[in-house]
Amino acid sequence: MFRKLQNLMENHAETSEQHLDERLRTHYFKVNKAEVMKAIKQILDEDTNFRELGFSEERGEATFEVRQPKNAFIVITAVTVRPNHTAVDLNVSTESALPFNFGNNQRLISSIYEILKQRLPFIGTSMAEKL
Repeated sequence: MFRKLQNLMENHAETSEQHLDERLRTHYFKVNKAEVMKAIKQILDEDTNFRELGFSEERGEATFEVRQPKNAFIVITAVTVRPNHTAVDLNVSTESALPFNFGNNQRLISSIYEILKQRLPFIGTSMAEKL
């Protein structure tokens, strides 16, 4: 309970394999890294709320900023864990004069994962030990 409240108050959120919040666990897709990066590139190009800052298909990393509802800096990392199985993690930092963001970072991560799930075949979360 205390950890969930603390997550709502932080200006930083990131996904991980065993995160307490199930929405913030590493997501796995049944495609290769190039296809994940192509989907991320399309999302960045289509959404005017996102401004691409850096994109490296070779490293499997995209950095961009979100302008609304609060300015945020996002890093998406895609890693091939085996052929046609790619893990996607996100790291979000919010720019704010206040030391908390009321869960905006978590909602942003969830919404990006939902967009990816609509475009790519989703396998599951927290699958590192199963692969």
